[in-house]
Amino acid sequence: MRIERVEVLCLQDPGASYNRFEGSYQNAVVVVHGDNGLCGIGESDTPPSVLRAIVEMPTYNSLAEGLGSILTGQELDDPRRLWDEMYRRTQWFGRHGAVLHAISALDIAIWDLFARSRGVPVHALLGGKRHDRLPVYATIYPLADTPDGITAQAEALRARGFRALKICVDPWWQDAPLVRLNLTHLRKVVGDACDLMLDVAQEFTRFDEIEGFLPLLEELDFKWIEAPFPLGNIADHARLRQKTRIPVGVGDLGFTTCREVTPFLDAGALDFVQPDVTMFGGLSEMTRLAAMLGPRRIVPHGYNSDITIAANLQFLSTRLEPELVEYSTSPALLRNRLAVGLAPVGEDGMIAVPDTPGLGVALNPEVVTCTRQVA
Repeated sequence: MRIERVEVLCLQDPGASYNRFEGSYQNAVVVVHGDNGLCGIGESDTPPSVLRAIVEMPTYNSLAEGLGSILTGQELDDPRRLWDEMYRRTQWFGRHGAVLHAISALDIAIWDLFARSRGVPVHALLGGKRHDRLPVYATIYPLADTPDGITAQAEALRARGFRALKICVDPWWQDAPLVRLNLTHLRKVVGDACDLMLDVAQEFTRFDEIEGFLPLLEELDFKWIEAPFPLGNIADHARLRQKTRIPVGVGDLGFTTCREVTPFLDAGALDFVQPDVTMFGGLSEMTRLAAMLGPRRIVPHGYNSDITIAANLQFLSTRLEPELVEYSTSPALLRNRLAVGLAPVGEDGMIAVPDTPGLGVALNPEVVTCTRQVA
């Protein structure tokens, strides 16, 4: 089977809202068509117009080719071989950032098509499934800034089955007494049995900006601190690890290959890695990361549609230990209805790993039609 063509869908939620780094209201979806009549889908949490340019650009030279032209006509014998081909033939203009985002989306779609063509789920080709169901955590963004608002958000999610919640640092964190009031109230609402996590989302740039919150986060038993500083500040990541017993997760905002993880490991600057499969290099690079890290925790970021959740489920189901799956609670149409096929979150806070061919999800044509942007 060969790749017949590559299609890029630039999607825009008609009810778009903007929240600083909220990406759920736009989406860059790729569709890789095989000459056997099947197709695979992928996405990336990156500006859609940029991804389209990288895929559709004409050849500049032999080391700067459009990803679509690289893939068209290729035999789909090994997704990792095609990853290497895309990486090698874009080295003139991409070793990090948006080019890797585009490779990620295409790699996910290639694995989907590869597995569909063989009539098996992706996890069967990644080493085999170890877990039928995995625990899910809900990401709340933004968190309300009043106790009543927090109660409404938390209770609604608990009623949906979530047993773990992640909140983000918001502008009102500049008021330390308000932070104590709201976080203490959140813990009271959800109870001690609910895990709480914090995503700083790089809102702090130096250790002293987060230092004053550490006693409160420890008191309230937060399970991790995510993306505490910009990735260039490795020293303060390492310092944070030395100053708190709360595990530190790194990589959801910025890591695009395994080699970007290495300096953090060498500096003792993280406890676990949080790559986004749609930005890190897709499933191919995730498997390389797993081989590199061994038993160390990998907790993938995931704030796009169910395509991303499905890819994370396929990967995490092959890991030795069960790991939390991120579940965005964004109200965006693209987040909630772009893809169909995933099982709902159960009352026990678990979600089933798809066993149907490929990723286990498909595009919703009605949503694609009403959100598609014409080039």
